[in-house]
Amino acid sequence: HGESVWNSERRIQGSRDPELSPRGRRQTDLLVSHLRAHLPSRVAAIVTSPLRRAAQTAGQISAAYQIPVIPEPDLREMSLGKWEGMTVAEIRATYPGSYERWLDDPLAFPAPGGEDLRSFERRVVGALERARAAQPGADLILVSHGGVIKALLCFALGLDVRYLFRLKQDNTAVNRIQLDGQVRRVLLLNDTCHLSQGGGDLAARDGLTDPGDVAEPAF
Repeated sequence: HGESVWNSERRIQGSRDPELSPRGRRQTDLLVSHLRAHLPSRVAAIVTSPLRRAAQTAGQISAAYQIPVIPEPDLREMSLGKWEGMTVAEIRATYPGSYERWLDDPLAFPAPGGEDLRSFERRVVGALERARAAQPGADLILVSHGGVIKALLCFALGLDVRYLFRLKQDNTAVNRIQLDGQVRRVLLLNDTCHLSQGGGDLAARDGLTDPGDVAEPAF
């Protein structure tokens, strides 16, 4: 999804529901234009998280290409409990060392009051499998969140989901996954080339790898 209001404030979102920021809407405009050149001709539907930052992104794509949108509650972002609404600086001050341990191993060190990582993995993979079963053989667009997408990429790559933070995922990044029976292949990962068309102010930012005390934009 495009940058949300809380992304711009560098706040952890999780299951909370901020809307797209003006910058996020411009990012999504560029994504829509990019998809015009690269979208497979037989896309059957857009399956989206119901949280506004994803649903608004899906809505912009749908309006441009006249593709139906299917809400899927289990594509919502991971719940991060007491951290939601806090900046990384606030988390570090209130829960010393917890944020760093979470990034290193979110399975062993979940956010306080947050969602169990294995349960999260089951629900997002289940959502993907239901979408495939509902549209067998069709190409689909999934619009979701950084944590969800990283978990699905781990599934496609055969990685344990505890390693999801080893994957980078920026706002409006495009990934392509091929699923054919038991064959799973990642064809494209974290492509944000479309954002370069909007100038430096729309470039992707990732709080886990870029300098500064900022929150992971995807969360």
